[in-house]
Amino acid sequence: MRKGYAPCKRAFTYGRVLGNGGAEGTRTPDLHTASVALSQLSYGPVPQASYQQGQSPANLNGARLRLRSSYGAIDASTTMADMATIDASPRGLPFGLKVPGSVSALQERDFRVVWTGQAISMTGTWMQAIAQGILVLQLWDSALGLGIVNFANAVPSLVVMLFGGVLADKGDKRRILIITQVVMMVLAATLGFLVLIDEVQFWMIVACAACLGVAFGYDMPAYQAFLPELVPPEKIGQVVALNSATFHGTRMVGPAMAGAVIAGFGLATAYFLNAASFVAVIFSLLIVRQRMAPRTDDGPRMSSIDGLREGFRHARSRPHIGALLTMTALNTTLIFPIVAILTPFYVTDVLDGGATMLGLLWASSGVGSVVGAMMLIWWPTQLRVERIWFAAISGPIGMIIMALTREPAVAIAIQALISFAFSSQLSLNQMMLQESTPGPFRGRVMSLNGIAFNGPTPFAALASSGLAALIGLPPVMIIVAGLYAGLASLVLLRVAGGIRHVVEETGREYDLIAAEPVAGRA
Repeated sequence: MRKGYAPCKRAFTYGRVLGNGGAEGTRTPDLHTASVALSQLSYGPVPQASYQQGQSPANLNGARLRLRSSYGAIDASTTMADMATIDASPRGLPFGLKVPGSVSALQERDFRVVWTGQAISMTGTWMQAIAQGILVLQLWDSALGLGIVNFANAVPSLVVMLFGGVLADKGDKRRILIITQVVMMVLAATLGFLVLIDEVQFWMIVACAACLGVAFGYDMPAYQAFLPELVPPEKIGQVVALNSATFHGTRMVGPAMAGAVIAGFGLATAYFLNAASFVAVIFSLLIVRQRMAPRTDDGPRMSSIDGLREGFRHARSRPHIGALLTMTALNTTLIFPIVAILTPFYVTDVLDGGATMLGLLWASSGVGSVVGAMMLIWWPTQLRVERIWFAAISGPIGMIIMALTREPAVAIAIQALISFAFSSQLSLNQMMLQESTPGPFRGRVMSLNGIAFNGPTPFAALASSGLAALIGLPPVMIIVAGLYAGLASLVLLRVAGGIRHVVEETGREYDLIAAEPVAGRA
């Protein structure tokens, strides 16, 4: 049961509000409770100046509310008499399906269809990633080939991502997403066709990877800024959790499907299936009801450079944004290359394992990541500081244990713990960024988050792998764990007044944003 629903239901049991403003058995305080409770269903407490308990029922009956709720048809013209007859029970999914309150964002029709389409598309993306790795090694039997393709994909996305954030804030996010998804679909189909006719060459893969990086640089900020617009502000945490869980869940499903498909039908089929998977997300974007509101200003449009400067000014004026981005960059620079990119090397060099052991380690990492993402909605909001500290401490401890152990069962369990810590902290960082950023700046702030997440990884992976070749992976893991623990503690204690102050600041920003009238819909 959602917060505010219980007092709302209790207030309505006193009697039906009559057209003349009176009600049999209804007391003024209970009408006040009902109005406040209904408002809290979407946007938090109503300012007390709006509804004083001393007001008469007649005055309350004439009050106009600006509410947006999934619990009933409440709009700017709704009166207290109308509110008394509204069914306060939550709307379910089609066909009478119900969802738990912790994932009630799925009751929002537009978010549900986009999320479903993205889950299908992401499964195809992971299938292509497996096929492409095999293809690169067939054309150039060297880890350097994989590194070149990864670098060709990462650098263009980093170059254009900031401008992608500006475009997302100033343009139509839905249209941007449709264009980028079509481009990605064409690239996948092109590579699949080249593989099918046996004409693919290494430079073609590099070129397609670079084009894919450009498309991703525009797609990511628009997608991250678009999803929160499909739900009420208090459900943004669920959006981030579900999106992150989908990413990590498909990371387990996609490779498994790719193995079966490639073994049975060849590499080209994986590319074609990925191309087909984009149809789901494109269709979902075409049928959503959310539309960009028409522009009301007649002034000159801001250039991309000016929009970029405006976004930087917004981020600099809010130190909590810098603190959260710094923690994200620390995780992707020090933790992620070890537990993700260098996992195959860890299995062969440290555990003396093979493909089966690697699969088990990947599976445990995926499970830990999914649970860490879902903790975003299971963990109480009041314990955000404790959750961040738990992740910052357990991650490096787990890495040290993995460096010292030679027992596969211990490594599998600890891999899940590290992935849990990594996923839970990054998901919480992203949620607080989303909640505390107003819509006109969300694309640019999320582009900064994308750079903090994706930017350091190629360079950090190159440095970590090179150092591991010189002194071995276990010593590198111990060094990285100590470095991360020290730097993370410094950031959490000192930057922007400390993590507790950062969490409080994001809460205050969220309250201001949630109190604003709904805008941006046509």
